[in-house]
Amino acid sequence: MFKSIRMKITVLFVLLMASIELIIGLSGILSSVRYFHNTFDEAVSNVFNSDTKELLTDAATAVSVSETETELVMNESGPDNIKKIADIVNVHANELGLDRSAIFCVLDSAGTVEYSSCGSDVIESSPVIDAALAGEENRNTAVTHRYIDYALPLKSGDNVRYVVYIKDTLSTQKAVSDRLIKNLITELLFSLIAAYIAATILASAMTRPIKKITKQTMQLADGEITSLPESEREDEIGELSNALFYLSELRREHADKTTSEKIKLEKILQSMSDGIMAFDMKGKLIHINPEAKRLLNRKFVDDIMFNTFFKEINLDDVTLEAMQYMPTDDFEREVHINGQMLQFNFTVYSRDSSEGGIIVIVHDVTKHERLESARRDFVANVSHELRTPLTVIKSYADILADTPDAKPEIRTRFLDTISSETDRMTKIISDLLTLSKLDENANYTRPVDDIDIRAMLEGLVERLSLTAKKKNQSLTYTPINDVPKIPGDRDGLERAISNIIINALKYTPSGGEIHVFSSNVYNDILIKVSDNGIGIPKEQIPHIFDRFYRVDKARSRDKGGTGLGLAIAKETVESAFHGKITITSDLNKGTDVTVSIPTQKK
Repeated sequence: MFKSIRMKITVLFVLLMASIELIIGLSGILSSVRYFHNTFDEAVSNVFNSDTKELLTDAATAVSVSETETELVMNESGPDNIKKIADIVNVHANELGLDRSAIFCVLDSAGTVEYSSCGSDVIESSPVIDAALAGEENRNTAVTHRYIDYALPLKSGDNVRYVVYIKDTLSTQKAVSDRLIKNLITELLFSLIAAYIAATILASAMTRPIKKITKQTMQLADGEITSLPESEREDEIGELSNALFYLSELRREHADKTTSEKIKLEKILQSMSDGIMAFDMKGKLIHINPEAKRLLNRKFVDDIMFNTFFKEINLDDVTLEAMQYMPTDDFEREVHINGQMLQFNFTVYSRDSSEGGIIVIVHDVTKHERLESARRDFVANVSHELRTPLTVIKSYADILADTPDAKPEIRTRFLDTISSETDRMTKIISDLLTLSKLDENANYTRPVDDIDIRAMLEGLVERLSLTAKKKNQSLTYTPINDVPKIPGDRDGLERAISNIIINALKYTPSGGEIHVFSSNVYNDILIKVSDNGIGIPKEQIPHIFDRFYRVDKARSRDKGGTGLGLAIAKETVESAFHGKITITSDLNKGTDVTVSIPTQKK
């Protein structure tokens, strides 16, 4: 009978309602009992305060006095005392409930009733009366007694003259309690009937969905209705427990694996240095990592669709339709975007499945392309620079070999040209070796000297003044303030500054001016070479330190330049002195080259 969930819910609900009703009813009855007892106790405390006790004591000890010639004769007048006591107490009759269920008596010292509000001269013995006759004020308000009472002894000296006794028979309380009990029984019966009806309806509403959920859960777990071991319980909860346990185990295993793989894949994709984009077969973007957003310079990606996006970046041949008929699942494309060379690697997965899609890996190959281009340019420039003097040497040597009877002046001129071209090749190779050493600065040991910047610049200007005079140029040096000595490679720094001044002499026309300045500004030494020469176009200034780079290659070669001087100067200042070189120039107005070297604090 009680194996059914429906019956269990019904019984539990009925018992719960009955318990609640009983608790409420009993609480009401107990509250009423406590109310009567507390009311009596409060009334006694309020009435028989210190003032009333004093009045009662005075009334109990009052006497009548008759004077004779020699003495006072004192006679007790007992009835008068009792009347006074009764009058004092009856003043508070309503407060003490004397007109309802309480009675009031005055007892003498022997316990005999001298006055009773109910007219009886017999009173039931009580421990409270016994305590009062012994001289102790006492009361009984316990809820377990069938009455409550109070006794106050009135003393004359140490002797008890009278006892004031108040007793409440609790007849009013009993009447109220009986009425409450009847009401409680009636309400309890109606509550049990209503609870049974409600519990039956509720239990039926609960068990029907449970059976339905059990069936659906089993179908969801297995895909088909299969027989599983029955639960030890025989109610609907047992069936539901079997289904939910089986389903939760399967779901938990799959969820754990899926979550673990998802987190792992997400971490890998987020930390990759290459951009990753994933599209479904409808062309909708389903994933993009932060590196791809950075490379593509895209913050908002919700609008990216495969065909439109790659059309925007000029990859018109990359479309969803084309991907369907690609002979292979992998191919790549390169395109310039925002000044970068990006390589896109496309991979199609599950081509014939609705779950398929396209993975696009984005590589930034800008640096690689620039390095490759620089390498090719460097090899071409070195080959060109060496081939030109070699061609001249071979041509002149062949001519001399073919004309053994050439005139001495012609032979001398040809040999001078061969020697000059050989020196030029030697200088190129020397500059290349210098750059190689500077590139390997970790293994290149430089001699460390205390460099006197002012003395070094004065010596350079003095030596190069002869070259300036040949072109009718003015080369001057002006120290702005005192410059401290710095430790370092003196020859390297002198070579770097020399290359800068020589460049200024080469590209300043006859009659021009070249000024060299030095100063100490805060913690930096500044060396500035300023000329009023031909200047440099602004678009070519960023490349001026590239190796073998010339603004005008034909004119530079005629002036004996190799295109390595400024590159050597930059490498020396940056690697050996942790400084920097900056150039400002206006075409046909002149150029300023500033070398900044930090000083070491002592």
